[in-house]
Amino acid sequence: MGTIWPMEISITQLLQSSGEWLAFPLRLITFLGNEQFYMLVMPALYWCFDAVLGLRVGIMLLTSGILNSTAKLLFKSPRPYWFDPKVVAHSSESSFGMPSGHAMNSMSVWGLLAASLRKKSVTIVIAILIFLIGLSRIFLGVHFISDVLVGWALGAILLFVFLRLEKPVSQWVEKQPIGRFALCMFLVSLAVIAVNLLIVHLNAAWQIPSAWIANAAITDPEGKIDPLSLEGTITNAAVLFGLTTGAVWFSRKGGFHAGGLWWKRLVRFLVGVSGVLLLWAGLGKLLPDTPNLLGYTLRYIRYALTGIWISAGAPWVFLKLNIANKGK
Repeated sequence: MGTIWPMEISITQLLQSSGEWLAFPLRLITFLGNEQFYMLVMPALYWCFDAVLGLRVGIMLLTSGILNSTAKLLFKSPRPYWFDPKVVAHSSESSFGMPSGHAMNSMSVWGLLAASLRKKSVTIVIAILIFLIGLSRIFLGVHFISDVLVGWALGAILLFVFLRLEKPVSQWVEKQPIGRFALCMFLVSLAVIAVNLLIVHLNAAWQIPSAWIANAAITDPEGKIDPLSLEGTITNAAVLFGLTTGAVWFSRKGGFHAGGLWWKRLVRFLVGVSGVLLLWAGLGKLLPDTPNLLGYTLRYIRYALTGIWISAGAPWVFLKLNIANKGK
């Protein structure tokens, strides 16, 4: 890949020469591909509009994030502003570059929405949005063109596989006792973490090129490159375990309706988000978040509880507060 990076840098510089005025609108567009944005959209869909679609979007997002983290560890490629100090970095990142998580997530998540809604106008708008999210990452200096293309390709493959396997997997889940299903998802989440831990272990002797560190420091003097971190993998794996286990358990208890009066939907969202913030930020302040076994274990527990809250805890509270109706 190193042979084409200089050529890609020249294209990035050409885009950036269009003017600084583009940085702000493209930051807004890139936010539509951020995991933080999706983590607001997914609960909003689940709690307030369509619980099934919200759950599907959440599973897709977390799966995409897990696979993206693994792919980054395998490719070990830099960000453009790490590679060449002439690139203006309008944002900063600590993980490896390829494949672009924004490109992969937008193709898989927004693509799933397009496939679910099946409206031509919606599909066209989503296609434009996916393209602009990828373009924004190149302009902002955080991804090479190849990062974005590979991200789109992997996202499209994931979307295809997801749509093909969704029905048979759902049928398998329906036949499983809740305890067995929870154990399976727990083991899957641990297996995901173990795979990335093995990759990191095999790269123990690998050193981040000093030029990457020096170039990155020009943009973000107080930040640091930490591309071998397992935090993202643990977070996604834990939320996936909690989200799916909670959703299956709660659906077998009768579930809930995501519809209703607008003010009830709004209150559900506010109550639900408050719980997420309490678990995510509140416990994050109380529990140590160090890169060791204790820190990783506590991170897993915190994010597993967040997933359970989103899919089961919050809906249970909604029913108790009479701001949602039981499912049928």
